[in-house]
Amino acid sequence: MGDDAFFKLMSDYFAANTTKTVTAQSFLSKAGLSFDFQEPADGPAYLTTDINRRLDSAILVYGTDREAGANRYVAEQMQARFLDQYESRIPIYKDFEVSDDLLRHRDVIFIGRPEANSALAAWASKIGLDYTGAAFRADGAVHASEREALLLAAKNPLDAGHMVLVVAGNDALRTVKAFRAAGPTDHVVYEDGVTVASAAGRRR
Repeated sequence: MGDDAFFKLMSDYFAANTTKTVTAQSFLSKAGLSFDFQEPADGPAYLTTDINRRLDSAILVYGTDREAGANRYVAEQMQARFLDQYESRIPIYKDFEVSDDLLRHRDVIFIGRPEANSALAAWASKIGLDYTGAAFRADGAVHASEREALLLAAKNPLDAGHMVLVVAGNDALRTVKAFRAAGPTDHVVYEDGVTVASAAGRRR
């Protein structure tokens, strides 16, 4: 509508409604706008930071096939951080301890790449994760440096009302560094803790 029309609309609306109780719908009606948002038919989409408000139903699943020590360390550090910041204690499981029945109605945080985490390997294709060995693909580019890591948010393939967060590095140290990452995006690629690619707030 352009800046001039927008600022006039806001000024007029403020003048007409000062000291009154208003609603979003009353503003939209005054502006002659309509807004009818509906989630996609297959469920909501998620950003990496959405996990912070879904901790009541979250679990941590770390990989034991490779780099088990580093993956467990990340799980314990994430558990401690969530407990400190949000007063929520998230249970931790080894990859071989979980089943689809356990993961179905949960927000799942996978730690370690599919090569290291058998539970994530079983779900990789279902969540659109292209990660082979110590290399992953994001936005059409292959990231094969041992210094790179990925955070990925996706829908839980068994229940789209819940999410999946993948925290994975191309080596153990990069997985450790990646869990400290933050930012509202559906995926982030890190190189030694520095963002090198991001979806910048897009939703999957």
